[in-house]
Amino acid sequence: MAGMAALFLGGAATALMANSSKAAVPSYYLIASLLFAGATAWWSYRNPPVLRGELRPYLYTAGAVVFALLLGGSTGILHGCVPWLALGGGVLAYGVLERVRVIVTAGATACATALLGMIITAAVWGGALQTVTAAAFVLAAHRLHLMRYGRRPPAQKVDLDSLIHF
Repeated sequence: MAGMAALFLGGAATALMANSSKAAVPSYYLIASLLFAGATAWWSYRNPPVLRGELRPYLYTAGAVVFALLLGGSTGILHGCVPWLALGGGVLAYGVLERVRVIVTAGATACATALLGMIITAAVWGGALQTVTAAAFVLAAHRLHLMRYGRRPPAQKVDLDSLIHF
């Protein structure tokens, strides 16, 4: 999730520097998503996910996302937001398959902001929407971390007088 947040922050920076009338730069999402997918595949090989149920729905989801990334990244239709929508839809589908509401919420946020990005033509608003998407993924990553490891115990109070006297 934190990697997805970094991906969307990079997308926001690229959209703002591209100086175009598109809300997102589709070639950035194509290249960055394929690099991110390779790193995620390597990490998933070393740390296998839970995979509730059969492997087939996960492979269908991954195939649909890759197809949409290639199609949207190469054509740039709908103001360049097709790869953004594909990534959000993939995260949403993965959250449904794993039955984790936090992941579903992050994916739905990415889809909603991508749909808004398809309507607008200003790169500044596209960058702002991608930053909102990145914030949703950061919050989801934090929530997943808390679900796995819990909260830190409160700090123990130290008597300062015992530190002064040797």
